[in-house]
Amino acid sequence: MGTYLIKNVDVCVADSIYIKGEKALVAQNDIDENTVLFMFQGEATDKRTRTSIQVSADKHVEPGDFGAYTNHSCSPNAQIVAEYDEKNNIAQIVLMTIKPIKKGEEVTFDYATTESTVTEDLHNKKCLCHSSNCRGVITGFNDLPLKDKMELFTKGLAASYLQIEEHE
Repeated sequence: MGTYLIKNVDVCVADSIYIKGEKALVAQNDIDENTVLFMFQGEATDKRTRTSIQVSADKHVEPGDFGAYTNHSCSPNAQIVAEYDEKNNIAQIVLMTIKPIKKGEEVTFDYATTESTVTEDLHNKKCLCHSSNCRGVITGFNDLPLKDKMELFTKGLAASYLQIEEHE
């Protein structure tokens, strides 16, 4: 189990706009760029799940009952920033906006910015983000083309533990 250190009241769990019958984090008010939406701290594990956030090369943390509803987009409006304390096996994740979000809009991040690979139930699943630069399917960082990996690093969105292989 973990603890929310910050849980912004401008977002709530509501019906997803993009995925019928699913829930999502949705803005209750207009939210400015560079706003912390939540900060969560918990014990890291070796277990990768559909909702876990990768925090190091081989560790994951469940983002709590609130953070688990942050869905994927190829053009996200937020990003996850993770810190992992190896000595104490504690991870802290922050979800922060990277552009303004309008009231009623879903809060999303790009799974490929934190996950080297995604779980089997998500891997190559049709992406429903509807963005103009949608990749078509959901993948982790390792499955992206080199140009997409480089773009994520250039924009400062890729987690530091993600690696571009030398043979690419």
